Amino acid sequence: MKSYITEKGKNIATSEDIEGLTSKVESVKQQFLEKNANLKAKLDLLTNLQISHKNDKRLALIDFHKKNKKWIGMLTESSPLLIDDYNNSEIKVKIHLYNQVYQEVLSGEALLELYVKDKDLIKIISDLKISTLKHLAGHAPKFLIKLKHNNNEFKLYEKMPVDTLENIEKKSKKHTGLLEKRKVIFDEYRNNMTEGLKLNMSTEGEYRKYIREYLKNIPEE
Repeated sequence: MKSYITEKGKNIATSEDIEGLTSKVESVKQQFLEKNANLKAKLDLLTNLQISHKNDKRLALIDFHKKNKKWIGMLTESSPLLIDDYNNSEIKVKIHLYNQVYQEVLSGEALLELYVKDKDLIKIISDLKISTLKHLAGHAPKFLIKLKHNNNEFKLYEKMPVDTLENIEKKSKKHTGLLEKRKVIFDEYRNNMTEGLKLNMSTEGEYRKYIREYLKNIPEE
């Protein structure tokens, strides 16, 4: 009887030990699962941040490229399109627009600097901007300013009297001279713009080649 009770006690103790161990195992398992879930959440957050950063970098590059292309496109128009070039008010708006578009390029460049750490890319963008300013940026505004002066001369010419044959001849001669001067202004602009475009072409080509390769190396998520 004593042996039975002793054995029974051992069995109870063993059962309690197993329950205790099981409880501890479950507790450790639960802690592991919680830590694992917490770690996974942190990794997911980090991954999402990395994806977001890559997407933001890609978008910043594309945004800058569009703004820069728009700027160069405006500077290389064959003439001030979509405006009345005899209207000084429209010319004034167009000149302001050149500056506005350039400011957009600068803002795009500033945004890009927040995401891009590639020194070569930053340098080639800077080189392109400097080259564009040097070879192209001055021609269009200068051309429009000359047109404004030409328009002002036309206004003065219109006030010339036509009361005598001599005055009529003078006015006709003045009109012809102003038209010829206007043609020279247009020709000079186109020649300067074309030459500037050629000088800028090499730097712009290097930029396009580099940025294409750079974009390829940013995984698209």
